[in-house]
Amino acid sequence: LKCVQCCIWCFEKCIKFLNKNAYIQIALTGNNFCTSARKAFFLILRNVIRFGTLAALSGIIHAIGFVFIMSATVVVGYFLMREMHDDISPFMPIVCFILVSYVVAKLYMNVFGLA
Repeated sequence: LKCVQCCIWCFEKCIKFLNKNAYIQIALTGNNFCTSARKAFFLILRNVIRFGTLAALSGIIHAIGFVFIMSATVVVGYFLMREMHDDISPFMPIVCFILVSYVVAKLYMNVFGLA
């Protein structure tokens, strides 16, 4: 059962990847979906090493961007809290900054991941 689930998960990931590239081909060439999917598949097949390298690098850049957005938001929020309200403990506002920055980083990096 686990083997079948793993195969289905892998198949789903491949189809999503091909689907995204097919839509890119539709935007570039204006052909229908099936023609664009075939062109995207053969483009990926011809450049499999480049696509693999790009996927690995984009994952790393995605993680760096996510961490940078969260940490920059929390640090700026902390300093703003210390300057504006010196007498209040910054613990709860920092927790709120972490939650909000997580959502913002997820949304922003999701848009970046589509490109």
